[in-house]
Amino acid sequence: MGFTRYWVRPRELDAERFRVFADACSKACSSLECNLVDAVFTADQIRFEDRPGCETFLIERVSTRGRAEEPVFEFCKTQRLPYDAAVERCLQILQAHFHEAEIPDPA
Repeated sequence: MGFTRYWVRPRELDAERFRVFADACSKACSSLECNLVDAVFTADQIRFEDRPGCETFLIERVSTRGRAEEPVFEFCKTQRLPYDAAVERCLQILQAHFHEAEIPDPA
């Protein structure tokens, strides 16, 4: 088993707050020493990975994961690859911008 980051969030996140959140994630990730592959920081999603074949980190403004009910449980298996620092930082920023999001300790 690999190292996994988990989070719980509302299915839909406020559009304006998500835009600010995505911008903050982009700035934070650009200051880290990791090479993100196919990084996307838009008003609708944040998405990147460490290298082809590893699990993609994805936060959508309106989640398409799971069932229709809330809250939405999401995760990303990072295996402690270098991009784990970017995933951790984006989750910290998620919680700062969306207090209703819950970020349990990683397992």
